[in-house]
Amino acid sequence: MKPRLLVFSKLFWPEGGGAELATYLIVKDILSKYFNVVIVSNTRNPEPDILKHAKYVHWSALEAKYKPIEWIKAFTGIGWVKNLIKKADIVYIPSHTLIPLTIAVKIINPKIKVILHLHNYQLLTYTSIVLAGKKPDVTTDIIVELREHKSLLRALLAGFGHYINYINRFAVIPADKIICVSHRQCEIILRYMPEVRNKTEVIYNPPPPIPTINKKLSEEPALIYAGGAGYIKGFQVLLEVLGKILGKRKVKAYVILGGASPKEKAFVAKLAEKVDKRLIPLDRLPHNEYLKLHEHAWALLFPSISEETLGYAVVESMLIGTIPIASKVGGIPEIIEGTVAERFLFKPGSIEEFINKIESLTSLSKDEVMDIGIKLKEKASELFDKKRIECEIINSFMSILS
Repeated sequence: MKPRLLVFSKLFWPEGGGAELATYLIVKDILSKYFNVVIVSNTRNPEPDILKHAKYVHWSALEAKYKPIEWIKAFTGIGWVKNLIKKADIVYIPSHTLIPLTIAVKIINPKIKVILHLHNYQLLTYTSIVLAGKKPDVTTDIIVELREHKSLLRALLAGFGHYINYINRFAVIPADKIICVSHRQCEIILRYMPEVRNKTEVIYNPPPPIPTINKKLSEEPALIYAGGAGYIKGFQVLLEVLGKILGKRKVKAYVILGGASPKEKAFVAKLAEKVDKRLIPLDRLPHNEYLKLHEHAWALLFPSISEETLGYAVVESMLIGTIPIASKVGGIPEIIEGTVAERFLFKPGSIEEFINKIESLTSLSKDEVMDIGIKLKEKASELFDKKRIECEIINSFMSILS
């Protein structure tokens, strides 16, 4: 009989982002082979094929918008999933907002094993973000909330939230295993929480599914930006750079504006007119449609100013053979290390260096860009080998049962 695995995730794919996609792939393609899986989530309509691999339970207590309220609702409503916890051998929590559930789970079933899969920095900051070159302190939380949401009230509340967030540090104490998704993420977390070193390990996320894309570069260099209008994704850096470079060179830039406000969209539209419509703004696209943009793209622009734990958009770019022009943040330098693409990394927030990297790439011939992309794809395929990652994940899970 297979061991019983209970998964708690606030959102489940197709809702969410890279963390939810990784969770979906891990549960469907790996864990369901070795465990009887039950998923508990707030998502009402998960990806249909997950139902072939696991039992799915909707838990309305996870619908709260703000983390402290969600924690209260989850703790007070835990009786609803109490029997599931009692029957499970392992509880797997890949959702950063649900880390405090570790405490309740261990109280209900002291013998149960708990694995936390960290896809961000929730242990260190209320916003779960660590800004490049900054300490993960209360100032970080205030700056992120203020710049992301343009709300002074939210920024002040985030200041209080930073100290409330210490419940997450307390919650990891009874956890049996902590998985980080890059060596850089692990390094940052252990710098501030060395007490969890003995139960922490690094396993890269499985490769995202990539449709068949026949790479055929456009005659004029085409660049993609898919980070939305977020401050932490470097949107403000991107606009300044594109305003300076698009008028000078025959370059087209496709900018996906997911989450942009009407004011931000209007600004981008004006900028597009100013640069003779070489800037092409797009609303949020279905994932497969976004990936199709890579067919003719020379480069992915990734000007993030936060310590990205892994950067799934960069991983996808590599697997397709599109060169990332990315800031040196988080796990990105380590997955690009040893490739020609290293020369297109730049200091986060540096306008001049970002421009230089774009000009350097767009000055290459199509054949040179294609050759770099092919080598990059080979590197990514080796680094994100499905069989090896499956083996690492299963060994990690089984090791706490023995």
